[in-house]
Amino acid sequence: MNYGDPINPPQGRAQVPGSPPSGRASVGRASGSASVPGEPVTGRASVSSPGGVTGRATVGRASVRASVPVGGGPEPDILESGPGVPHTGGGSGPKPPRSAGARAKRRRRRNLIIVGIAAFIMLTGVGMVTGTYYFDQVELPQDLHMKEATTIFYNDGKTKMAQIGEENRTMITIKDVPEWVQHAVVATEDNTFYTNTGVDYKGIARAAWNNVTGGERQGASTISQQYARHWAELSGVTYGRKVREAVIAMKLNQKFSKPQIMEMYLNIVYFGRHAYGIEAASVAYFNKSVSKLTMAEGMVLVGLIKNPEGNGKGSPFDPTVDKQQAMDRFNNYIKPNMLKLGFMTQQEFDTMQYPTTVVPVNATNNSLLRAQWGLDKPEGLIVHHVMDELSKVKNPDGSLKFADADGNIKDGIRNGGLRIVTTVDQKLQADAVAMASGDKGSPMAGQPDNLQAALVSVEPGTGRVRAYYGGPKGGGCDYASFYNDPVLANGEGATCGAHPPGSSMKPYVLAAGLIDGYTVDSYWDGRSPIEFPKSGRGKNNPVKNAGDGTGGNGKCAGGPDHCTLWEATEQSLNTPFFALGETLGAAKVIDTAKAAGVRSMWATVQGEPLPVRKDLTTGKGSDFAPKFFSTEVAIGQYPITVLDHANGTATFAARGYAAAVHFVQEVTVDGKKKYAETIAPKRIPGFTDGISDAMNWILQKVPQHYGSRISISGRQTAGKTGTWQFQQTTKNAHAWFMGYTAPDLSKKSVNLATAVWVGNKGDEQPIIDKGKSPIIGGSLPGPVWKAFTEKAATDLKLPKISFQKLADVGTKTEGNATSPQPSVPPNDPNNPLPPNNPTPGTTNPGGGGGGQPVPRPSRSRRF
Repeated sequence: MNYGDPINPPQGRAQVPGSPPSGRASVGRASGSASVPGEPVTGRASVSSPGGVTGRATVGRASVRASVPVGGGPEPDILESGPGVPHTGGGSGPKPPRSAGARAKRRRRRNLIIVGIAAFIMLTGVGMVTGTYYFDQVELPQDLHMKEATTIFYNDGKTKMAQIGEENRTMITIKDVPEWVQHAVVATEDNTFYTNTGVDYKGIARAAWNNVTGGERQGASTISQQYARHWAELSGVTYGRKVREAVIAMKLNQKFSKPQIMEMYLNIVYFGRHAYGIEAASVAYFNKSVSKLTMAEGMVLVGLIKNPEGNGKGSPFDPTVDKQQAMDRFNNYIKPNMLKLGFMTQQEFDTMQYPTTVVPVNATNNSLLRAQWGLDKPEGLIVHHVMDELSKVKNPDGSLKFADADGNIKDGIRNGGLRIVTTVDQKLQADAVAMASGDKGSPMAGQPDNLQAALVSVEPGTGRVRAYYGGPKGGGCDYASFYNDPVLANGEGATCGAHPPGSSMKPYVLAAGLIDGYTVDSYWDGRSPIEFPKSGRGKNNPVKNAGDGTGGNGKCAGGPDHCTLWEATEQSLNTPFFALGETLGAAKVIDTAKAAGVRSMWATVQGEPLPVRKDLTTGKGSDFAPKFFSTEVAIGQYPITVLDHANGTATFAARGYAAAVHFVQEVTVDGKKKYAETIAPKRIPGFTDGISDAMNWILQKVPQHYGSRISISGRQTAGKTGTWQFQQTTKNAHAWFMGYTAPDLSKKSVNLATAVWVGNKGDEQPIIDKGKSPIIGGSLPGPVWKAFTEKAATDLKLPKISFQKLADVGTKTEGNATSPQPSVPPNDPNNPLPPNNPTPGTTNPGGGGGGQPVPRPSRSRRF
């Protein structure tokens, strides 16, 4: 929130000789025009600190660096006189020593002279300089750059997911602060605020007299002076500092209205509990916005300003620290002042009780006390992706949109007070965490400790990430994807989230084949093994289907050498899909996957110890294949992320329309929208409604094939399993399921698309479930997907919709096999499923189908 022209405030302050270092400036409390029974009029509050050192009320600094609340030494606002100096003069020798009474009398006389000079300086000196060169030369700082925490919300815009920043501050406007809270500030800190010119001259005189005559030391700082001190970062114990502070306070009152000064003050002042500004304080002490505070609650808050830290254990006026002191200050000082100044009625005074709503400090969950919280949970990974996304947003001139005035993206986002609304649904996120982390009732519950799951759910047609589970905390591995976060991390794209998709990659190959004109009942050779010399899979390294370890033949109605494309998909046969991938070319498969939403794929590059990520968005499929990716792409050898796979799945659910996957819905700063999501779906080139219906018809068979393990009663779903081998063995190291619910086309609601991966947390080893059985796509990822989708459908009240009937698409009926006999038209309304369709739930050999491992090439895994 700016007031004036931007500048860079100074970074340091002078240290008072002989006093301990202070983490922020100390501000004295303004004295009242009349004393109030029960509490002496004081110029500043004494702050207990270790070693008996006293400090004063602490206020958050307006600086670019963090302020650490620590106790500071005394900083007198009026200089004390020094000890008496023995008189010497001319003559024959020293004069005889005076008696003790005479010395005391002399000190009193000197003190009277000094207080007179001090009073003259403060009462008339400031008035004199107002018309002098000095007054003209004292400039107002042009900008108040306070660090303000950035808050991340769920998609409702109300529920907080996390907060980041160096100082726990949320800027507010004076309209957000109830009038009674403003009045409590005046009654507590500056009785003459509404009438003074920024300086309380009577208070200065009274403070000067007390300071010199031995009374309690006072500073007589008004609210304007307190604010000026921290705006200009003034420090020290000189008259020059005090006069400069007074001049700035007067200039503030010339430039700004009283409500503006009150607003600025309430945004900067420190309240303890790591809360800078009254909005953060309201949340820290009452867990609600300042706009919701009662009069009594507001009085409790402003009472903390005098001593927000105490001896480091919290303010003595915090009832959870010292209830008696807190109540005494409330009842004996703040209430009487409120009544005397006319800010409350006699009835309110008589009936008002100390509020019992102060939130106790919970050592095990002190998120209310921290500027930055939420990163140690699964949602912390979402925050990293949000930071990645916003750090790339640019203005029309090419500059980074969320960088600060110096071009620093880290401070611009982290300390810029952004209000970020994500695309993530709170209920769905809770469902994802419960099902993927292994909570009670999840298929992951009780599984071996080495197993790790990742789950991402995307809204088809919009690309909005509705739920994201990549691991248990933001500081750990992200098994669902990777991020380049320059705000909370080092900006490097390290990843744990790239996994070979195995047969779950086949929907992209299927889509490419249908676009190329092949029919759902085109014929392919489903025998195993088969050599493909053209693609480097000759006699010594043929392609095999999964099954008994030697590569089982497809069990197809026309025989293993005459499998239809839909049978090959349901049984997840490798040899037909390798043949289709070779026929189409790896480049075309990559182009289709890219158009669907797969942005990254990892390749083995000679000379590199680890697979290298290739950004598919930077070129065409022919730029990557065959240079980096061969026909093996058709059977899922090359790693992709769960996030990209979920987005690709969402594209098929949206009838081939791909939207850019994203985590940020909108960003506002100071109540003004600064960024909004852009949703512009693009259809996969060549994809049609007929192809969509054909894919849905085929992919429905996979959940049906597994029966109750994956199928959802009363709800039509489609999906695909996938597994990938462990090194050169027939055991598995990665298992997948990707699927979606039927869309409601009439309401343009495409429901949910979700991808689930199960693999290893650490070093790769065979994945075996708690029953000692090898894990495949249908045995664990599929049930996790089902459990999440059922819960999500209930939470979102998704309608039960049926897919469209199979359309007659394509003209190519023969792949690498010929038709053994005329087939039943697959779109016959009286026979929607071909007669040779296996009964749902029966076991067929073939990867991802009927309880057998997903097909994979016999050579060792590359990643």
